[in-house]
Amino acid sequence: MPSVQFHAHPLRKVRGWEEHLEQISTDLHRVVVERRCRVLIVQAAPGGGKTLLLAEVAEIADGMGFTTIGDVLAGPPDVAPEMRQFPAATPLQVAGSDTDRVYRPRATSQVEATGMRLRQVAEDVPTVVTLDDLHLADFPTLTALCDQILALKGRPVLWLLAFTSLISSEPSEQVLMCVSRLRGRVAVEPIRGLSPLSTRALEQLVADHTGSVPDSTLLAMVESINDTPSAVIELLRGLMEDGAIRTVEGTLGLTPGGSGGSRDANAVHLPAPVPRRLSSMIEENLLQLSESTVKSLRLAAVLGSPFAPEELSAMLGESPAGLLTAVHEAMERRMLVCRGPKLAFRTDPIWRVVLDSVPPPVRALLHRQAAEVLLQRPDGAERAALQLAHVAEPGNARDIEIIVAGARRLVATDPTTAASLAIRGMELLAPGQDQRVRLANTAAKALTKSGRLDEAVTLARDEIDVALSMAPASVPPARDIAALQASMSTALLLRGDVPAARQATDDVLARQAGGLPRAEAVVTHLAASYLIGDGTAVEQARKILSRPNRRDLAMRVSAMTVRALDQWRDGRVADAVGTLREAVALNYVGDTVQVLDPCWFLTFALIRIDEYGEAEGVFRGFAHTAASTANTPATAVQAALRAPLHLAQGQLNDAETVARAALRQDGAYMPIFAPQALLVLAHVALRRGNPALAATHLTALEGEGPQHSSSPWQAEYLLLQAQLAEVNDGPAAALEVLTETGAQPITPREIVLEDPAVAAWWVRCALTAGQPHTAGAIVDTIDHLSRLNPETPALLAAATHARALAEADTDALAEAGRLHRNPWAQAATAEDRARLFLFQGNHESAVVELDRAMNAYVRFGAEREAARVRAQLRGLGVWRRHWKHAKRPESGWESLTETERKVAELVAGGLTNQQAANRLFISPHTVGFHLRQIYRKLGIRSRSALIRTDASRVSQPRSIIA
Repeated sequence: MPSVQFHAHPLRKVRGWEEHLEQISTDLHRVVVERRCRVLIVQAAPGGGKTLLLAEVAEIADGMGFTTIGDVLAGPPDVAPEMRQFPAATPLQVAGSDTDRVYRPRATSQVEATGMRLRQVAEDVPTVVTLDDLHLADFPTLTALCDQILALKGRPVLWLLAFTSLISSEPSEQVLMCVSRLRGRVAVEPIRGLSPLSTRALEQLVADHTGSVPDSTLLAMVESINDTPSAVIELLRGLMEDGAIRTVEGTLGLTPGGSGGSRDANAVHLPAPVPRRLSSMIEENLLQLSESTVKSLRLAAVLGSPFAPEELSAMLGESPAGLLTAVHEAMERRMLVCRGPKLAFRTDPIWRVVLDSVPPPVRALLHRQAAEVLLQRPDGAERAALQLAHVAEPGNARDIEIIVAGARRLVATDPTTAASLAIRGMELLAPGQDQRVRLANTAAKALTKSGRLDEAVTLARDEIDVALSMAPASVPPARDIAALQASMSTALLLRGDVPAARQATDDVLARQAGGLPRAEAVVTHLAASYLIGDGTAVEQARKILSRPNRRDLAMRVSAMTVRALDQWRDGRVADAVGTLREAVALNYVGDTVQVLDPCWFLTFALIRIDEYGEAEGVFRGFAHTAASTANTPATAVQAALRAPLHLAQGQLNDAETVARAALRQDGAYMPIFAPQALLVLAHVALRRGNPALAATHLTALEGEGPQHSSSPWQAEYLLLQAQLAEVNDGPAAALEVLTETGAQPITPREIVLEDPAVAAWWVRCALTAGQPHTAGAIVDTIDHLSRLNPETPALLAAATHARALAEADTDALAEAGRLHRNPWAQAATAEDRARLFLFQGNHESAVVELDRAMNAYVRFGAEREAARVRAQLRGLGVWRRHWKHAKRPESGWESLTETERKVAELVAGGLTNQQAANRLFISPHTVGFHLRQIYRKLGIRSRSALIRTDASRVSQPRSIIA
């Protein structure tokens, strides 16, 4: 594990002062143009970085040809005084105090030395004077300085006068004196003090001193003491000395098992522990607050973050007006912030440190007091439950009832907290108790909704096993066990274990035979049945929709979704979309994850028929509904929905980024949607000319979810297999993949519905492979679909394109290009027209169409398609530049250009020069040229050495989504 190397001043970068530097640079130019002096007054808190700012300005001025005068010099970091010693947080010395006597001579000598230096500089030479620590100067010295400035006001001099003040937002007496003496006689302007660094500036500051970007946990800790850059740097150095931080793959984070940082996932409304070093720094800040403010903060920490001001007022036994002084001071010292109508600790580490400052016995009493206060509020039951979770004891029926009710209410809005609360409640009850089983059901629902699917399944299974092992007289009610089993089935389905989910729902429905079936079990049973190809799912859906009782929206909406999926498979696209729109309009939102959410499937359907605007609207509606449950399956679903939308619109980079996000196993991972993300990544890899990576993604997909023809992604999977076969072995191989049959084959109708460009691609492959009958069959299929769905423009465009290609009709192809809204299909239409023009001998028109196609492919980043078109243009004697200028190392794998890297990967994969040339649409001679460059850059001499080099490069285990 790489150790963290600390750099006191690696690049002497000024973070958070960018606007100030811009202002100073403007003033430097004005001094040169106006040939008159200007004065800038800098005031900042101790350790605020003003000395570093002066050094940066001196270096900028030096680069502009200025003469620099002052005790902060331009040049390498080791020259400047501040660079020689790491800046520590030191007590502020103020002029007039007993402790400043040693500093006064230095301030006076600074001013005197400046005057002597200026007399040695020619009057017309632009000059920058930097004077630091002027807060240490007495008033006679400052008066002399102002007189010196006024005497030289006709010279091109920029004066930077720096003062330190505990309250940087308010001018000190020294600053006010200088401003009053100079204003109206020379141009004088104050520069406001350094405000707390932005998140981006903090990240940069950490990276400057450690060489690594902080993770979110460490960044929150750094933000907790973000008063000055020196305080942040002091924290980093201390954490490094304590061994509390480490770097993993370029990211800086806390050392596992170290002091603090690791939060118990089931801790109820409690932030993670804090490293001792950070805790000490926050505690020092607390000591600077008034006693009443510290008391208020400690009570607020017990209440939790955020908290309502009236809750704190009740705890203190004061009127709201009595809070003003304490809250004002806490916000001024950046302990508290406003979050809507509530107050909150600025960061979780601050909250934790303040909470830990309350002795545990007192804290327990305060938790119970807070619970009683909250129970008096109309909306306080959930928060009261959070308080009691810390102090409740087994056997206290009242406390347990409050915890049970609070957990249930929080499932929909805060599933993570609901899960922790329910699990805490279970700890207060004996195994097998009825109430414990019901709490386990609440916990399983909450864990599922918060993305912790394995935990949900394990908890539910364990609790069911314990309940069923009890003596017959002690077994909890069957309805409670069935409810828990139904919740488990949902988690099983979402994690991709469809057969187990189906079996669990079979057990639930059997256990409830003769009674009213649980909606959750019915919905999961519907979904699992459909995904494993059970034909009874559609009939089940029909029966649910035929019932007059419409009260159970969950079952009705799910049945409508299954009906729509069946309509789509039958080619009734307009009916399917209409059914899904109707289901979405019912606006059902339950307390469980909706495994047959019509929003998901409507978005996918709209993308496939090029209705991008409506798809975006549905997506945003879903995202808005799921906004309150961040980092849950809902966020993974959003990524899975967004990725194909980016792909369809030609946004390959965005599609790849979002698809990878959907596959991150960080708590928001939803395995049931992994196939969709992998399909997008395979498409992207294929478009970019990397068939090996596309094949890797498809192989990974084979291990995700049910591999049945009725699965929503199976048609697209088969299509990608065929397209991969075309790239590797030609059109005939693609047709062979498409004609393979299984027990329940995917029909051509389903495949051409995957993408408006697919029908034309299939026809193109068939004609190239000499199979006109196959081309005719595909034209008939897409024609039938277009006639069956006259309200769907995408199908008309696809049918027009396929028939025009089969009939070699350039005018009809032009019409297809106008009808298409899919950018990939538009580019393919242009390419098809070019081929027909070439066949007709119309080279000029062919070049126009090829240019149109190539420009689109380049814009999309579709390197394979762009290379193919570029090769056709070269055949016509037209050369289009396509290389990119980029700084690369002189040797090693990173020194290879994009084309060289592709050649290396193909040759290392065993392809001959001719085969690699065919893949890249270049000549074998060009492949040979690239190989010579590759050998030179990698320091090798043979293909076998290249194979070994590539193998060693990829030998480290890595995720397909890394």
